[in-house]
Amino acid sequence: MPLRLEWRSPAELAENPRNWRTHPDGQVAALTDVIAEVGWAGACLFNERTGNLIDGHARKKVALAQGCERVPVLVGSWTEEQEALILASLDPIAGMAQADTARLDALLREVSTGSEALTAMLAGLAEQCGVIPDAAEPKAEPDAPEEFAAYDENIETAYRCPKCEYEWSGKPK
Repeated sequence: MPLRLEWRSPAELAENPRNWRTHPDGQVAALTDVIAEVGWAGACLFNERTGNLIDGHARKKVALAQGCERVPVLVGSWTEEQEALILASLDPIAGMAQADTARLDALLREVSTGSEALTAMLAGLAEQCGVIPDAAEPKAEPDAPEEFAAYDENIETAYRCPKCEYEWSGKPK
């Protein structure tokens, strides 16, 4: 049976008792902010045969908190065994994707948001994918040269301080 898109009340989407994912406050805050900035750009996945939500538990939570009357829902009909397989594999399959750091870097340079939660999430993504160096890693100091040039007191100087008579070369301060 093909999927169909419907707009449904989030209250009618029953939480899946086998859902193994949890949603920390930072994730819910980022999701809340992105929905506020761009609207609904993704749908919940609902199994009408079992009456269970398969994907979109955090979106349902945000919708209820915001008092949304309707949310986008992809509706399908699967057996309990198929539902379990989808529930167990949907997020991990998405997680197998790898980042193209150059493209991610270019994309992140285009993104602008006033949301602290989204900014923190995007900064974490950039760090995780190697787009920006890990702030916890110490920066490598350049090595000192093997030998320093020798100078004596007769070195040519370009400037002299009128008060203390210190002499130096380079740019005046």
